[in-house]
Amino acid sequence: MARQISATRKPRRASQTAELSDASSDTDATNQEADVAQFKQGSARRVPKSRISPANVENQWIFGSPLQYSDSRSYEDLHGGNNPIYRALDPRLREFLHSQFPDEYLTYEDTIMASIEIFQCVYIAYQSKDDWTNAEDILRCNSNWYNSGPRYDCVLFNSDQPGVACARLRSLVRCQLPSGRVVDLAVVQNMKPNKWRPKTSWDGCVVFEEEVDLTFLLMDFVIRGALLAHAQGPSNSRRNFHYLVDVVDGDMFLRVLNAIGHVCN
Repeated sequence: MARQISATRKPRRASQTAELSDASSDTDATNQEADVAQFKQGSARRVPKSRISPANVENQWIFGSPLQYSDSRSYEDLHGGNNPIYRALDPRLREFLHSQFPDEYLTYEDTIMASIEIFQCVYIAYQSKDDWTNAEDILRCNSNWYNSGPRYDCVLFNSDQPGVACARLRSLVRCQLPSGRVVDLAVVQNMKPNKWRPKTSWDGCVVFEEEVDLTFLLMDFVIRGALLAHAQGPSNSRRNFHYLVDVVDGDMFLRVLNAIGHVCN
């Protein structure tokens, strides 16, 4: 029987207390420096400065590269016309937050999101199941990555369904509710497991079909980054198939192996 993936929070060393960074810029050079700083062993783990402070700087994830600060309605009006990610953002976001936090009473008159802030990068810390060392993935969510086109990375996340759960990041959003609660979430396209297999199928092959519809995912459920490779699929199909690459490192290999209940011959 397949075992459910469980998230493991990164243990903090005494020397790795989080601190707010005074410098934050959208320039490529600054982002590169921030990336290096995240992996600088023994130094404080920096939290990029943002208009809305994170709820907890000890979370296993840290948002970076802030893009824009606004409220949900204004952002929808500004970008919803030509970007499906933000189309009907305000009502969809209200519905999702109410389902996750029933104690938050969100009326239509509330500019929820009194404040929302959009980010283009997330750092996710986790403990490797291979050698139990600390690791960190840098994932991008950018419509024009270094002027070379869009880059929308994928994540592995906790799900109530058996097997492996993956999704593609399309936007990273921090919301501040009228009560003051701060919520980090991602706009994602879920990867639906598919039974199709290529003629040259290999041991432990996992295939996903990328869904068109967008949904929300709380960052609390994200485990780590995932690498998916585009698959050609059947010649008569227009579906968007992807292979899950489980050999990027030992941690991913073991997580996938355990989740699908596969036994090597």
